[in-house]
Amino acid sequence: MYEAYWKLNRRPFDDGVAPEFYSPSPSHQASLLKLRYLIEQQKGIGLIVGDHGLGKTFLTHVLERECQDEKTGPFIRLVIPALSANETLAYLANRLGAHIDSTSGGESVLLALEEKMQELSRQGKHPVFVIDDAHLLDMEHLDYLRLLSNLRENGVGNFSIILSGRTDLLSKIKRLKSLDQRISVRMALRPLSVSEVESYLSHRLEAAGASHLFDAKSAQSIWELSQGVPRRINQICDLALLVGFVDQLGSISPIEIEAAAEELTCVQA
Repeated sequence: MYEAYWKLNRRPFDDGVAPEFYSPSPSHQASLLKLRYLIEQQKGIGLIVGDHGLGKTFLTHVLERECQDEKTGPFIRLVIPALSANETLAYLANRLGAHIDSTSGGESVLLALEEKMQELSRQGKHPVFVIDDAHLLDMEHLDYLRLLSNLRENGVGNFSIILSGRTDLLSKIKRLKSLDQRISVRMALRPLSVSEVESYLSHRLEAAGASHLFDAKSAQSIWELSQGVPRRINQICDLALLVGFVDQLGSISPIEIEAAAEELTCVQA
């Protein structure tokens, strides 16, 4: 709605996963490097944790884009882990092309996965399983993932598992020592600092074809009101640009930022 007014070629603060919007903070960049290490060195299981809105899913999409080659992939995502433990493995197997019935028993599912992994290994492929919202998994799910990792340790095939979730996932993992000991890399995302928010705004605006839409004091206000959480930053900035368009402003000041944050708080309340 406001793109033409601000001379933008797209909305800069959409919550989509367009990798060109990736603005690496130190914690995000370090996590991305560790994830690449996990895959390139075939280390098995990686764990990435952080509160909602910090960009865990976004980071795995950037990773997928950076790892596009003949050997890496396919990337298989489990976005809503609401299936039973056995159904979860069946879903992953079917996404790999195993074509099994979701009602099959656990042993049948593991055998189908084993055969498919062997086939992919002969083709030189390295599948990557990404489990979003992994903090919602129960202990049975996690134990099934341990069984899945057994295939790799037994030389059946090379693949990586990325568990992504809130920080309470850590306590669940620690309760299952046999899985905890198999996690090769661990990453924790943190909120952006005020200087990182400034870089984030500049990068997003430039990627959308514009710059300097926010005045010098806006970044401080955005940081304070968003607590450095990227998803919250996106929501505030998107609404502030709409407010500026409606009021026909030349730039966005802390006044519009505060108005947008207040409106969002009222709506969410």
